[in-house]
Amino acid sequence: MQLKEIDKAIYRNHLNRVMLAAIIILLTLSLGVSTILIALIGNAEGSNLALNTVGVVVGAITIGLLLYYFQHHPYMNEVMYVWRLKQELNRIYRKSAKVKAALEGNNIAALVITNFNLKGSSQLYELDDNDLTSAELKQEIIAFDNKIQSLGLTISTDDYHKRLLNELN
Repeated sequence: MQLKEIDKAIYRNHLNRVMLAAIIILLTLSLGVSTILIALIGNAEGSNLALNTVGVVVGAITIGLLLYYFQHHPYMNEVMYVWRLKQELNRIYRKSAKVKAALEGNNIAALVITNFNLKGSSQLYELDDNDLTSAELKQEIIAFDNKIQSLGLTISTDDYHKRLLNELN
């Protein structure tokens, strides 16, 4: 995965619309399906929790299928990019112990992974308006860039690829 510049306003607008559509679909399908099921096979005196649950599951599956179907639509570019970035950063986080250990030995793969992780996190913080810890992250980036410079290396986020995580074993 490569980092790319995206327009924050477009991302937020598209994300908000996708979430609103998902909420409306979930609400409509959940209530509609559960109402129909209760009318057809429900128990007037008892709990219909199972039928209500079926309605929610049908709504959730429908949303999942719609997101899968439309994931490559141009309208979803920014939303899917951020989704994939979050997945990649989570993949790095799950290997963070190995990355930190390799980073202490100035392993090139660990340096590339850490660079991508820091810059990707910074982009994500900016897009999601996470101002709470962005100052700390900026300090980490500055310290890391100084370390790279002191080692005489040139590392770019474009150097990152998923296989680097497997090389740390």
